[in-house]
Amino acid sequence: MAGHKRGPQMAGQGPRQRLVELGKDILIVILTCSAIYLAGLTPMMTQLRSWMTPPVPSAQVQPRQARDTVIPCGVAVRNGLGLYGVSYDEASVERAFSLLSPLLGQALTTAGEVESITPRQWQQLLEGEGIYCQFQGSPPLEALSAWLGEGSSLTGSVQAVALGWDGSAAWLGWQDGDASYRARTQVSYSEHMSAVLDEFRPNGAAFVYTLRESDETYDVLDPYVLVAMESQRPMTYAAVSPDFIGDSGAMDTLLGAMGFRSGVGSAYEAAGERAINENGDRLRVNAAGRVVFHTGEENRYPVNAAGESATSVEAALAAWEILDRAAAPWKGEEVFIVTGAEKTELGWRVSFQSRLHGIPVYTGKEGWCAQFTIEGRKITDFTLDLRSYTSTGETCLVTSERLAAAALRSQAAGGQKLKLCYTDNGTPTVAAVWMAEE
Repeated sequence: MAGHKRGPQMAGQGPRQRLVELGKDILIVILTCSAIYLAGLTPMMTQLRSWMTPPVPSAQVQPRQARDTVIPCGVAVRNGLGLYGVSYDEASVERAFSLLSPLLGQALTTAGEVESITPRQWQQLLEGEGIYCQFQGSPPLEALSAWLGEGSSLTGSVQAVALGWDGSAAWLGWQDGDASYRARTQVSYSEHMSAVLDEFRPNGAAFVYTLRESDETYDVLDPYVLVAMESQRPMTYAAVSPDFIGDSGAMDTLLGAMGFRSGVGSAYEAAGERAINENGDRLRVNAAGRVVFHTGEENRYPVNAAGESATSVEAALAAWEILDRAAAPWKGEEVFIVTGAEKTELGWRVSFQSRLHGIPVYTGKEGWCAQFTIEGRKITDFTLDLRSYTSTGETCLVTSERLAAAALRSQAAGGQKLKLCYTDNGTPTVAAVWMAEE
C-alpha cells in the first residue's frame, strides 16, 4: 500500500542563521526609512505636505506698532574694544535697537532723581561704555518710557539719549533742546549691560567733537553728529499722492477709513478742494493727497485718556492710530515717526515725519507729513499729506559727511546739525540730500 508522501522537513535555525536573518531585517528597515526620507524631498511630497499642513504666517511681515514710531535714526555702542555706530540704515539700526531697547527701557523705568549736566558731562557719558541713540525730531520722553519700559515720571522731549557706565553706576542721559540731563538707574552692568555691549564690534564711526581734534573741517557741525565711515548709497523713490478730486474710488476709500458715512454724493467743491460736513465735523481734501479735519460737536476721534485731558503718550498714540488708518490704502515703503509733542494751552500738538529705509523725509515747508491737535480727550484737528513711495531701483549721488561739512564752512555758522534726508515738495521723485539745521 502506497503511503502518504510527507513534505520535506525544515531543519531548526541555529544561532548563526538567526543572526543573519536579524541583519537582513535591520537592513530592510534602514532602506525603507531612507526611501521615505528621499521621497519627502521630492516636489510632489512637498506639495502634498503643504496641502495637509496649514500655512505658518510669515515672520517677515509684521504690522508696525506704535513703539516703532520712536525707533532712532542713529545708534552708537561703546565697549572695551571701541565704538560701533550706524545711521540712515533701517535694517542695521533696527537690528541694533532690538538688542538695546530692553536695556534702555529698564533705564527709563528705574531712573531716579534728575539733574542738569554740563556739555563735558554729556560727553563723558558718550566716552564711557554704553549706548547712544539719536532721534528724528524731538519725540516725547514719556513715549520712550511708556513704549520701551514700564513708564516713569520723566517729562519733556528728547533729541538723543545715552546710557553710560561710570565704573560704579549706569546713568541715563538725554538732550532736550540746548539742555542736557542725567539720572542714575538700577541697570546692572555685570548682570545685563556688559553682555549686550559685547554683541557689537567697532566699525570706525565717530562723534564730530572727537574728529575736530585732527580735522577743522568739522568745526561747523554740531559736536554730537554721529559720523559713519561707510559712504551712503540711498535709493531714489517715485512719489505718488491719492487724487481725492479726480478719483472717486480714492475718496470713497478715505471716507470709509475715516468713518464718514455721508459719501461722495454729499461732498461739495470749492477753491480746488472737496469738502464734506457730517454732523458738524468737516473733512476737506484735494488732488494732492492732503486731508484736513476739524471737529464739530461730536467726539469722532476720542483719545483713550484716564483723566480730563490726555498725556503726551495718549495723544501721540491716538494720533498715530488715525494716521496709520488713513494712510493704509496708499502706504508704500515709508514708516511714520513721531517727531514732536508740543504742549498747548488746551492739550497737545503732535507731529509726524515719514522715513524711508532709515532716512527721514522732509515734507513741504514744515517738514512734517501729519500734524494733530488734541484738546482734552479728543482729536479736534489734523492735517495729513498722504504720499506713497516706491523705490525706482536707482541710487542717489551723495557726498560724504566731511565734504558736506566743508561746503557748509563758507556759508554757515557753527553748531549745524547735518542730516541726510529726502526732500518732498510734491515732485514725482524724491532724492536724498544733506541738510543742515541749527
